Amino acid sequence: MTNNKQSALALAVASLIAQPALASDGSIIESAYDRAEKAYYSKEWKELPDEALIRSNRIKWNRVAKAALNLPDWVEFSLSQRTRYENVGHNWRSGQNPGTNDQLPLLSRIHLGVNQGPFWVMFEGQDSRTHYDEPGDFTRRMVNEFDILQLFGSATFKNVFDTGLRTDFHVGRITLELGKARLIGRNNYPNTTNAFDGGHIALGNDKDWRVRAFLTSPVNRFERQLDESSKKTLFWGTAFESKQLSWLNGEVYYLGISENKDPKRSRHFSTFGAHGYVKEIKKTGDFNKGESGRWYYDFEGIVQDGERRNKDHFAYAGFARIGYSFNVPWIPQVLAEYVYASGSDDPNSGKSQTFDRLFGLRRTGSDLMQTSLYGPFGHSNLEAAGWRLSVRPTGNSRIHFKHHANWLAEAKDAFDGSQVSGGNLQDKTGSSGRWLGHDIELLGEYKFGSNWILSAGYSHWLKGDYFDRLAQLPNRGKLPQGGEKDTDYFFVQSELRF
Repeated sequence: MTNNKQSALALAVASLIAQPALASDGSIIESAYDRAEKAYYSKEWKELPDEALIRSNRIKWNRVAKAALNLPDWVEFSLSQRTRYENVGHNWRSGQNPGTNDQLPLLSRIHLGVNQGPFWVMFEGQDSRTHYDEPGDFTRRMVNEFDILQLFGSATFKNVFDTGLRTDFHVGRITLELGKARLIGRNNYPNTTNAFDGGHIALGNDKDWRVRAFLTSPVNRFERQLDESSKKTLFWGTAFESKQLSWLNGEVYYLGISENKDPKRSRHFSTFGAHGYVKEIKKTGDFNKGESGRWYYDFEGIVQDGERRNKDHFAYAGFARIGYSFNVPWIPQVLAEYVYASGSDDPNSGKSQTFDRLFGLRRTGSDLMQTSLYGPFGHSNLEAAGWRLSVRPTGNSRIHFKHHANWLAEAKDAFDGSQVSGGNLQDKTGSSGRWLGHDIELLGEYKFGSNWILSAGYSHWLKGDYFDRLAQLPNRGKLPQGGEKDTDYFFVQSELRF
């Protein structure tokens, strides 16, 4: 079995390395690449309707496939494929096999649309699957065989009634992001992706401010059948986004959710938040002339109020990051950060204080860690503090180091996301304490132009005494054998985009 895994991994890596080399030998591909690069880096880039919904770097790269097929300007066409090998040791989730879990997740997408004047019809298909998984492995965010990720109609009017205001409308199945994607995000590292059925509208000056509103039903994912809207959940919200001040960008927002599932999963609450930040330095050209360096900060505060799981719900979360980028070769950036997401001090009471991260991401914005098979920490019942160091040896590469210390916010509440089956790890007496341990991470990324990104990373989690004490409880507190031992996580990933 091990030899088969190694052979498949070697074959996948070799084929990915060979593809750009083979493409470069063909004059047709070379010509298409040159034309695609010109369109991408010049004013010829045709804005896609998705760019009003999510961060543009999710879908914006040179369209080599479109250029190679000589498709007209009013057609959008792109392909992407991601292959990743990942391995995690000493599984800790309840219901998970003891020992090691390694998988080979594959994610493939096709993006296709037609445009006429201000109108678009856009389709995005996604195929998510994994290899070498075994019964008891963690596959919750790994499999969603070919399905409709997006299918929507949109209209963009850039000068409504000669006011200079821009208005965007989207109706259908869409992906969404807000701010740093801590509450709504288009998944990047996991192998499956959040989607929503409904409508979105935005009004702004097409430069530095806009107001957004949406009303949707979240899409339920199924591994091997077509996804469908949740018939018992409504999710809506509005936000004001501003980049009017050079020293303060951000948004203020309101989100609402009404989920009428069984009492253990019902949610009827409002979320209010404010987020402020300055744009992060990514290249030497971002510095002002004569500037030796620049401070970077990111602050966000969130409050939730209503009803959750048939209990009165009041919860809150806070995020703080402050760092400094040096105007020297490699542009080193050092920053300190703190994350807090409330938990319930008495889970047996009639009150819920456990913060709900809704449809947010943990890796985007670099709050926490790699997710997928790993991802032990989430924005719920968590307190974390640490520091980071990142450098950019070239314009196409980045190396990143992180160290965090982690605690449960409340000792009696559950360790969120720590289960495959049988419920989260939890000591309702609180006798196991709060200390979850240190986690360190080293990541590297290199971009071969716009079309091939190679990355790898290693994480080591020095588990705290919370797990040693869980292991002393009856039935080990649902902790798998060996789950109290330190965990190592490794991945290597290749992403092709055309």
